[in-house]
Parts: sequence; structure tokens; C-alpha cells
Amino acid sequence: MRAGVFHAVCKQSDVEAAKKDYMLLMCNLFGRRYLSKTFAQEKHIEMLRSKYPSMVTLPPLPEAARKVLVEHDAEILRIFEGYALAFATRSAEEMGVDDVLPLSKIRYCGTDVDSSSEFRKHIKNNAIPVIVRSSFVANSGHGDSFANVFELTQTSRSGINLNAHAIPSMAHLTASSGDKHDEHMLNAYLLDFYIHGQVSTLAHANAIRRGDIWYLLQDFALTLLTVKAALQQLLLKASKETSVAEETAEATDLDGHGSYDPAEADDYDDDGDINDSSPTNKKIVSESDFDRPARVSNADWRVYEIVGAAADEFNDEFRKMWA
Repeated sequence: MRAGVFHAVCKQSDVEAAKKDYMLLMCNLFGRRYLSKTFAQEKHIEMLRSKYPSMVTLPPLPEAARKVLVEHDAEILRIFEGYALAFATRSAEEMGVDDVLPLSKIRYCGTDVDSSSEFRKHIKNNAIPVIVRSSFVANSGHGDSFANVFELTQTSRSGINLNAHAIPSMAHLTASSGDKHDEHMLNAYLLDFYIHGQVSTLAHANAIRRGDIWYLLQDFALTLLTVKAALQQLLLKASKETSVAEETAEATDLDGHGSYDPAEADDYDDDGDINDSSPTNKKIVSESDFDRPARVSNADWRVYEIVGAAADEFNDEFRKMWA
């Protein structure tokens, strides 16, 4: 959202394409289910697609969205590397020497015999200094630079207890579905249901167990509605903050210390401001759903319209299942 990916998706002139692209983003982020390699064989997928309206395998994240998540993941890794380094430095004396093998727990501390051999001197002078990394892993030439969160948690020294599941890594989201970095392809069952609304097809083509379908669709429907409600709160907050800022600017102008022209406020463009005559300001969600707050830009309102419409359409299809 902050990087503008949602705005770029929602500003498309084709409303249906915008909603579908938004749903593709959401399906890559939430309700993720994988297809086994056997099930996802190309011939099998083609056979299913010829018989059912499902695409079965989920297309990957758009590159713009993936790039944002990769950058965010790098920042998360940097932060937790810093935490680990600070802890290891501060607690070095308490943790002691890292000389215990992680699985067998056998100590391997070498010899205390002082040797003046040139080989030992060369090894000592050229050793990569490590604080966070396990000494045993460092023997392979690794320092305190980690490629990802998983590597950090798996190869840090004894005494540093890091749980990969407790760190908000984006690595599992940034691997494109089905590429060489991802073990399995993602199931497109949520996007397929949004497109065709056929419950039986989810069971036959997408291999979702009948007993799981209702709960999976309900979870995703609630996720979509939660995002919609969150946007409503953000728009209301932004509207109030803008009103306060304009009132302050107007008061400043009355005191002779500024220049505020309220006529300009209604003539902004689609890149972030208001223009009620803009063609992109066409009503998409129902009028009774949520009234557009004052001073909300066309770009922000367009995002809400697409998000709200997609959430309502998915929920409507879901309701048909148990109505």
C-alpha cells in the first residue's frame, strides 16, 4: 500500500481487470495452499483446465509487488541481524566459546598447545571473524552476513535462540509460484472461486476437500472484508487530518501569514487529489455502502472502490453457498 502497488493496480481504466489483479495479489498473500508436484504435472493441469473453468495453478505475484516484498524482507533481515549481533556481543562471556556440535553435543575445542608453525599463523590471521555465526558453519568460509532469515536462524551460534516462525519473513511470499525457488505451485482455488463461483469445481479441479471448502472461503471472505473496513478507517482519518490542516492554513491566511485559496482544493488531479468531474471517479461500490469522506483524493477513493467491490462480489458468491 505505501509503495503505491495497490494504487497502480486500481487505477486501471478496466474495472474488471483491476478487481481481478487486486484479487490475484490477495490470493498470493492469504489463504495459500500448495499443490503437490505429482498433482501439478503439466499434463494433469491441462486435462483439468480442459474439463473445468478453473486455472488450478495461481499466477505469481506481479513483479512490482514482489519487488516491494523483497525489499521489505531485506529490511526485516537487517533488523534481526542487528538484534542477534547486539545480543551475541553483550552476552559473549555468558555464552562462552562456541565449541559444542549442535546435534551430537560433543565439544571440539582443539588443542591448547601453542604452535608457532607458519600454517597455523596463516590460518589464524586469515580467519573470518564471527560473532553471530556458528563456528562450525564459519569453517566453510561464512561470516556474519546472512542471505535470508532462515539461514540466520539455522546457522547462528549456540546460545542464540531464534525461531524462524516468530520472525515476519516474506521469503515464502516472494518466491514466484512454481519457479525454481519454490517447492510447490500455489493452488488458485480462491481466485478460481471468485471468477466462476462453482463449489463443485473447487473439489474436482482444485482438489479442495468438500469439508474444507466452506471454512477456507469464509476465512478469505473475512480477510477481504477486514481490508475493506481498514481502508474505511484510513479514509476517515485522512479526511479529518486534511480538514484540520486546511482550517489551520485558512486561519493562518486570515492572520496575514499565509496564502490559502479554497478554490484550488476542488481542482486536483487523479495522482493524489480531488476532482469530482474526473472519469475515474465513477461510482463502483453501492451508494449506501460507504459515503466518500470529504477531501479524499480520487486515487485513494479508487482503491477503496476496487477493494470494496471485490470483497462484496466474493462475499456474495460465498453467501450463495450457504443461503
